[in-house]
Amino acid sequence: MFNSIINIMLYSILSYSLINYFNFFVWYLGDDQMIIENAFRLSLHSSLPMFMFLFLTHIFYYPKVRKNHALVISFPPIILLFFINLGFITSTSNLYYFQLYQIPKFFDVFRSFELGLTLIIISLAILIISLNTFKKVNENPVPTSSTTIIIDQNIYKYTRNPMYLAMLILQVGIGMMLSIIHIIFFTVFTYIVLKYYVIIPEEIYLEKNFKLKYLDYKKLVNRWF
Repeated sequence: MFNSIINIMLYSILSYSLINYFNFFVWYLGDDQMIIENAFRLSLHSSLPMFMFLFLTHIFYYPKVRKNHALVISFPPIILLFFINLGFITSTSNLYYFQLYQIPKFFDVFRSFELGLTLIIISLAILIISLNTFKKVNENPVPTSSTTIIIDQNIYKYTRNPMYLAMLILQVGIGMMLSIIHIIFFTVFTYIVLKYYVIIPEEIYLEKNFKLKYLDYKKLVNRWF
């Protein structure tokens, strides 16, 4: 019963955020006009509930007891969405409220719906291939679950972290497609958190559990590509 209530609450918060995001970008990428105060208010109604959703999801679903798994800081999708959301609200706060600086014009080359969409498709393809590889060997891709084997087949012959690589590509693609340069900038922070608080803890866990087998795999395949 409690879990059902939590799920309903989380889905409600997420739905409210996504509806406001949709309304914002229908205006932002369209031809309609909006009062600047209303645009800023709509961006807050989009981003703040998303922060709440991410925080509560971590609180309720991140394992409270340390079991046999990597000690990652949070679920990787939460990290990705956090910095996409943070990039968005940083951009709109500066654009519609603080107006402290302007993004140099040469960054406009990254405002491309078509190229952004292409990157998103590439990232989703990598994610699907990666998840299917996990499924074939009956492994759970969630880093807070136990690992029983070293996956070194399919796409994992070319990169040790295809899903995290796909997430970085996805964030850049979203920033380009939505014409929010800050989302692209904040990919740097996503990379840093993924590397030091997800990937390295995973590597420590795998080295501890698989020893030479994982060390040999590390020698053969790079962390990213």
